[in-house]
Parts: sequence; structure tokens; C-alpha cells
Amino acid sequence: MSRTISFKYDYPYCGYGENARYGNQWSASRTTLNGCYTYPMVFNNTVPSCSHIKIEVEVENTGSGTVFNRSWDFMVYRQSYGWIDIHTFTMPSDGLYTIDCDIPNYNITQFAVVPSSNPGSSRTWSSWFGVEQLTISENVTTADLQMGEFLYCVFPNRYGITKNPSEAFVNIGGTLTKAKDVLVNVNGSLVSIPKVYSGYFKSTQEQMKVYEFTPSATANYMITQKRVSGDHEIRLYDSNFNPISNGYFYSQAFALTGGSLYYISVTHYYYAAESESWLQIYKP
Repeated sequence: MSRTISFKYDYPYCGYGENARYGNQWSASRTTLNGCYTYPMVFNNTVPSCSHIKIEVEVENTGSGTVFNRSWDFMVYRQSYGWIDIHTFTMPSDGLYTIDCDIPNYNITQFAVVPSSNPGSSRTWSSWFGVEQLTISENVTTADLQMGEFLYCVFPNRYGITKNPSEAFVNIGGTLTKAKDVLVNVNGSLVSIPKVYSGYFKSTQEQMKVYEFTPSATANYMITQKRVSGDHEIRLYDSNFNPISNGYFYSQAFALTGGSLYYISVTHYYYAAESESWLQIYKP
């Protein structure tokens, strides 16, 4: 049964500029932080409940003095509160630094990296930032998996047997009707063919759908999709939102524990056109 949860995950498209939902770009207007003029990086939408961020920083001296080997601050703009100092560090002599720190679940709209105090008018610099990790929590209403849309163990043999989930249709009075259940005779007993857990998703822009899945038995399960159009990426998490899959996938087998809760996200790739697919889960 669907429910609303606080889904914690690493947003997958954080480094993709102006096109991604939580991508970022340079602000059109400058601001003053720590007595320094700067152009912050602005997120395309408010980042919800951010708990961790990783940013590659590259700074180059452009004035007659140096801004290296001095204290710098990493700051975020917390929605409804303003600028907050999150992390202070010494800028190395090569101007390269990795910010990799926790944030106390703030909703953030901008970030900036500036010297902790004004270094003087002769010391100017240029900056580059690459966001590599953005851990956030979103309120998501999980979607229910269906059974009966697809069957497994009915395999056509056309130039060889192809073992894939399939839809079965029967001719009833001259009309093709989709079968929701198929019984086969095994040693004199009618046995129902295994059904496939499935979920339908159609999207026109970047969004995410989350399914909950609790396998009935410990076994290997195939998690795949019937792609109709576009690009939907699949990711698998345990009950504590720890990723099990190594990034996204389209079809992969996993050893899952019976009675344990898993989350499966299906995400519309940020740059894809209209996308449509069926998520499918079954024991191969």
C-alpha cells in the first residue's frame, strides 16, 4: 500500500547545470559576503533537506597578490534564513580544494566559496565549482506494484526460446483478451504460472517514482524494464536508503532477502524527451 516517506538519496544530476532540477548555475547578480564581491551559484530549484554536499573547487589568482594559503568559507543560502557559514578551510597553494561536508538538513537555494575576510583590492581571483554529490531528502508517495500485467514462464519458441516476461492474450469469442492468470497442468495438478511484479510510469520531464518491494523469499530477483520510449533509470536501495546498485541500471539481477524492505526508484533522465516504461521484478 502506498505511503508518504522521507526518501533520502544522492541526487543523480547535480552537476548538469541549468537543465537539471537541482542543477546549478552562476547568479546573474553579485552579492557581498565576508566583505568580498562574489557571484554565488544558484540552484535551479530549492534543494530540500540537504544533508551532505561535495564540491570540487578551483581558484585562480587574477590580481597582483595571492588569495592562496589563507582562510576561506563555504557558505549556503538557507531558505527563509539567509547566508550561513558551513565550512572553513585554508585554500592550498595550487588553488584546488574539495569541499566534502555535512549540512544539517537545510533547504538551500545558493552556495558560495569566498575568503573569510576581504584580502585587499590588489588580490582578485576567478573561481570554478563542480558539484559532485548532493544528498537530499524528499517527501515521496510510494507507488504500488501490480501483479498480473506480465507473466513469466510462458516462453515463445521462434528460432530458439526467449526467456522474458510476456503478456498473454487468449481468443474469447473472436476477441483477443489479456490473460491475468494462466494455469498449467503439472503432474495432474493445475499450477498458476508465476506472475511478475510491475509498475507503469509515463513522464514528460525529470521526475522520480519510488516503489516499495518486500520479497516473499530469499532468492535472486531480476529487476528490469520494458522500455516503450525515452529514458527511465532504475536504482535500488535498502530499507535505510543505502544504495545497493552501483549507480543506475536498466536490467540487473540482485540477491534479495525475504521479508526485507527495498526501495526501487525510476527516474526520468533530466535531458530525455517523453519517457514511458514498465518496471518488472521476477525470479528468473
